[in-house]
Amino acid sequence: AVSNLTTAVHGLRFNHSAEILAVYSRKKKDQLKLVHLPSATVFSNWPGSNSHLGHVQCVDFSPKSGFMAVGNDAGKALLYRLQHYPTY
Repeated sequence: AVSNLTTAVHGLRFNHSAEILAVYSRKKKDQLKLVHLPSATVFSNWPGSNSHLGHVQCVDFSPKSGFMAVGNDAGKALLYRLQHYPTY
């Protein structure tokens, strides 16, 4: 269970290796959590306190998970580099 989300889940997206699961809700701002599936833990540093995701509408990973894109209700596509993955 992803107890860190306080609203209904609207979408899920696995990265290419199914190591990370992105879980998001559209109900409140900044409702996106990343779950590390092998350890069944939620990344506590995501999103950071300075993240302004808005109301998340969609999430996807690049083919080798080097990037994660987040689309929001303001029509913005936010791109984040995932340093753990050396290629894109």
